[in-house]
Amino acid sequence: MQDILSLLQHHASLSMTLTILLILLTIVEFIRSKKGAQQLSPALATQMINHQNATVLDVRKADVFSTGHIVDAVSIPLDELQNKYKKLDKSKPIIIVCATSTESQQAVNLLAKYEFKAFILAGGIRGWKDAGMPLVKE
Repeated sequence: MQDILSLLQHHASLSMTLTILLILLTIVEFIRSKKGAQQLSPALATQMINHQNATVLDVRKADVFSTGHIVDAVSIPLDELQNKYKKLDKSKPIIIVCATSTESQQAVNLLAKYEFKAFILAGGIRGWKDAGMPLVKE
């Protein structure tokens, strides 16, 4: 114990820096765990669609949605979701899709306020395509 106190006294600035870094790391991890929604691989998303009748919500713009989307996906652009979320069924899980899964977190946060059970498609529509999954074009 004496050695530890001596070390802390002689290297106070290093000890303080280490303490601050550990505190910041703990805070960042706590925020990330509270904020982040569960991400689903395309395979897990497909299982959820087939076995739990999950709704696929595509939050990309309508013109981008028409160039290729997941079968039976519902299109509600992210900027319209606040006004149109009532069209969604709360009893079903929702898989949120965007271009690369970066905008999906905003949609999850919004839907969480209204007690929806929402998940993010990892990698977005790009991850879906990279996994060789089919898309429908209008």
